[in-house]
Amino acid sequence: MRSRLATPCSSQLNSAGDADLLHEKAARMRHPLVQLTAVIAALLAAAPGQGDGAIIQARSAALPDVKSAIASAHEGDTVAVPAGRASWTARLDVTKGVTIQGQTTITGAGTATPVVNDATVILDNNPQVSGSSAGIIKATLAPNQAFRLTGITFAAGARGTYGPWAVQVQSGGATPNTAIRIDNCHFSSLYQGYYVWALGWIYGVADHNVFDCLPAALSFLVWHDTWGGNSNGNGSWADFPYYGTEKFWFIEDNTIRGSGTVQTSGNIDAKVGSRYVVRHNYFQNASPNSHGTEGGVQRGCRVYESYDNTFNWTMSHSGSQLRSGSAIWHDNTFLGTENGSDYLSVMDDYRMIGAIGDDLSYFGLATGNNPWDSNDSHGLYESGTISTSHAGGLLQDSSKRWTVNQWAGYSVMNTNPSSVAYLHGSYIISNTATTITYNYYGSGDRGAPLVFNSGDSYRIYRVLIALDQPARGKGAATCATPCPHQWPNEQLEPCYSWNNVHAPTGHSLGFSNGGIPTEVSGRDFFNLRHGFPPESTPGAVLTSYADSVNGVNYTGPYTYPHPLTKSLPTSTAMTQNTPRKQRGTKQKKSKEVTKNLAKKVKTSQTNETPEAQENLSD
Repeated sequence: MRSRLATPCSSQLNSAGDADLLHEKAARMRHPLVQLTAVIAALLAAAPGQGDGAIIQARSAALPDVKSAIASAHEGDTVAVPAGRASWTARLDVTKGVTIQGQTTITGAGTATPVVNDATVILDNNPQVSGSSAGIIKATLAPNQAFRLTGITFAAGARGTYGPWAVQVQSGGATPNTAIRIDNCHFSSLYQGYYVWALGWIYGVADHNVFDCLPAALSFLVWHDTWGGNSNGNGSWADFPYYGTEKFWFIEDNTIRGSGTVQTSGNIDAKVGSRYVVRHNYFQNASPNSHGTEGGVQRGCRVYESYDNTFNWTMSHSGSQLRSGSAIWHDNTFLGTENGSDYLSVMDDYRMIGAIGDDLSYFGLATGNNPWDSNDSHGLYESGTISTSHAGGLLQDSSKRWTVNQWAGYSVMNTNPSSVAYLHGSYIISNTATTITYNYYGSGDRGAPLVFNSGDSYRIYRVLIALDQPARGKGAATCATPCPHQWPNEQLEPCYSWNNVHAPTGHSLGFSNGGIPTEVSGRDFFNLRHGFPPESTPGAVLTSYADSVNGVNYTGPYTYPHPLTKSLPTSTAMTQNTPRKQRGTKQKKSKEVTKNLAKKVKTSQTNETPEAQENLSD
């Protein structure tokens, strides 16, 4: 271990009381036993910015100066970025466990009227809008490293085309990284698809930030793709949900504002085994969302919680989407425009509606004969040939004499090898004696729309439970390829809603199955309405999520505020409190010597790029 001399910057002390605590701590540290205990505690905590590292002052906010300061830093150090505006024309890559601390300050984050002092401003002028060099900051960390990004304003530069993401934090080791925090940052109208992308196997928190999103920009993208040492989210889907624990990416006490012109602007997106908790935030024209297990090898969102948030809509909207996995919503307040259907989230399954693209070689569609799903053992129920061509959503076989609605809830697929919709299918809404009405996804952005023309052959099957559908969770370990294609026996993890109220009308809001026949009220989702004591947990939820299902007995939400927000100082202006110094030098320590307890560990992560932006409401 390396000893180093450093004095905690006075701006890291939030009050005179903090200063007293520091002197008291120094006195206690003189006792050998206390000193040993403190060392052990620091090793276990592994959290940045607690005064055990040196302060490295960057000359300016310019990218070369920040890079130079980081190059001089060691694990646990803080790189202080002074006030000013700087244009960055390339990405900053970080592999050290450090704190990067600017001077932007935010008060009132998590409310409708936060006050932002944009003191340290990075202008996004990276010309790379795709590929391995895109983005503004990328932190690639080992499981035992701690990282914090605080007090920075990220604003659009001269470039007017969208890049894939602004800030990325990732850790893909054999164990999770539990000490990553992004706080007191302002993401201001960036031309980036996602403003923060957290991926790998990370438990951490983003708090007290302000997101002002452009129409095609989302606030967060969350992946847990390498959970359990696996890939593509498979490890996350083979594990318990762990509601009420630290095993999530937490999004709390932020103000997130969409553009007010596009419903998806500012939304939270999640897939590839993602697990996140969104709490105590203020959303304006934005909401939590997810992607499901759809096209390709990646699995969908695994689980999320949403509670104690305020959602204010000033535009028409259709609610949130849950496209895979489990979710719990409670004690959320909705203001402004109501969606008109008294639901807060629609449980969609794109494998049930023929909307995953034309490549069906991975998980394919849920049509009742796909081995990835739990299907009716009866097998083939009906087949025939189309007699008359119709527009999407209707097929006709004049040779049949069906009972009205006998096929409602079943699935129909086109089996004509010459059709552009060959092997595409969707669930049946209703039928007459000779026609079938099915759910039609006609946007064309997810493969050929399902149509039946004269002479096409068709088959009818029935799926009981689709792979990774909403309200399903932990199952046998599997993968799209080369694993055997078989139903992984996923456990039921019901979705619950309570105390979610549209304040202007008093309406209780809950889940809707959106017509998906495999999503059953009273089994897959429970809308318990409102009237429960605030911050209470209904007995039905506690029963459903005992340790046999949840991994631990669910007793309620995880500790709030998140422990990382309490152990790390908030961003404050440092220039007026910290003497100016040259790059690469460290401030002299006035009292005790502190140890660097973290070893530098480099990782080799595969650079990944999220899929192109798409309309989450499609």
